[in-house]
Amino acid sequence: MTFNKFFSGAAVASLMGLGALGTSSCQKDFIELDDPTRIPTADSYTDSLSVFNGVTAAYSSLQDLYGRGGGSRGWFIFAEIPSDNSYTVTSGERLNEFNDFTLFADNQHIQSYWLSTYRTIARCNLILSRAGGVKLTDATRNRYYGEVRFIRALAYFNAVRIWGKIPLVTQEIQSIQDAYPFGRAAVEDVYIQIEKDLDFAEKNLPVTQTGNNLGRATKGAATALFGKVLLTQQKYQAAADKLALLATGSTYALQATYANIFATNNEMNSEIIFAARYTKGTLGLGSAFTTWFMPAYGTTQSTALLGAAFTGQQFNTVDNDLIAAFTASSASTPTLPDLRAATSYVLPAGAATTLGYYTKKYIDTPTSATDAENDWIVLRQADVLLMYAEAVNEASGPTAPALTAVNQVIRRSRGLPVATANAAVDLPAATTQTALRDRIELERRLELNFEGHRWFDLVRTGRAIAVMNAYFIRTAAAGTTPNKIDQDDLLFPIPVQEIQTNPILTQNNGYK
Repeated sequence: MTFNKFFSGAAVASLMGLGALGTSSCQKDFIELDDPTRIPTADSYTDSLSVFNGVTAAYSSLQDLYGRGGGSRGWFIFAEIPSDNSYTVTSGERLNEFNDFTLFADNQHIQSYWLSTYRTIARCNLILSRAGGVKLTDATRNRYYGEVRFIRALAYFNAVRIWGKIPLVTQEIQSIQDAYPFGRAAVEDVYIQIEKDLDFAEKNLPVTQTGNNLGRATKGAATALFGKVLLTQQKYQAAADKLALLATGSTYALQATYANIFATNNEMNSEIIFAARYTKGTLGLGSAFTTWFMPAYGTTQSTALLGAAFTGQQFNTVDNDLIAAFTASSASTPTLPDLRAATSYVLPAGAATTLGYYTKKYIDTPTSATDAENDWIVLRQADVLLMYAEAVNEASGPTAPALTAVNQVIRRSRGLPVATANAAVDLPAATTQTALRDRIELERRLELNFEGHRWFDLVRTGRAIAVMNAYFIRTAAAGTTPNKIDQDDLLFPIPVQEIQTNPILTQNNGYK
């Protein structure tokens, strides 16, 4: 992996803005309470190297957005734990509140992700504010702008899906008074800014990144995220047109074997469009997903899985309902079982089923409990194919291009060549719009499990309440009242600390 080289020379720069922000005032006003939108580095951007390091610091922030040992638990607590894919055994960290839909606004993980989001955005805004005064070629400056505008768009896209209306900050915050007016902007305004950022990024980022730049945002990453943003807003034809650039193109390709997507010796492979990158060692840049997600297996079982004995934290455990979905998928084509199951979950020999199954997508031998090699894949080609099929199906019905895109994913799941038609598994030409819609939902669950898509897929398609309430009934213990969610549960609470700090912020419905 080149991520450690990618960060070399910028370790100090990556810390800018992470510390508490002190002022000379003795009052505990807004900025002194650790305002993440302000970074006191006005004199730090004077040459091309300092701008490069600042852009690298923005990339470093992605580790907080997707999960960092000793820091934010990251994206999975919003995107997987509330879904029917996984559950958490841990209550001491209050992760169970995400699992049970019993969240309170003072949950520390809500606050942590909010701070991580706005620190990321602040780093991007600082580059956009300061790099204009540094001597750079126009192409280099616009490439840097494209990179941070992509990162800012990604941060805002995650945030608007978590909280709905959010503060929209697009410039550097230089004073306490500048920070106060930022209340919650309309969702539509947030999406307008996201689209502007991605349009710029798409026009100014390179098609590929190589060498020490491998992992930086590309034109394809901007296109894929743009398509997902349009799809989320139900702009189906626009999404189909955007995603077609990748779904029918040759820049990215499905890996022949599903398991190879996640191998740590095959990172940034042909299928990966963008990932939050990690590298293990002594740099503090490793990922924690290996042990965070593993159940509390014994020494023998954990050693067999990871090559060394580690204690699983049980933060994100495979739900039996997902296993049942895989079992049904294989049963639908008995002679061609769903090969994704073997990578999606495992129970080590000798481990009790009561401990739970483990996703194999994040297996590595860590150097410590929170120092493994696994990247967090944000966008990959199979995701694009299924989004493209969804957009086409909603805009035009189950046309041949939509069926072809889904069939590629299905064929790979059965170990078949993706470009060759196979009547045993392919969806028939007579597939209805409703049937294709249902199959896309299923394929996205099976294909992308534990990659941070399931909950927001259900919300995007308007299916979250029906699917989750049916799941609660299906999995409720005998004699107990099933859990039940409603419209208020589709957004997460604004952190109470932020509302107490800035009274113009308001709370989402249903939270205290």
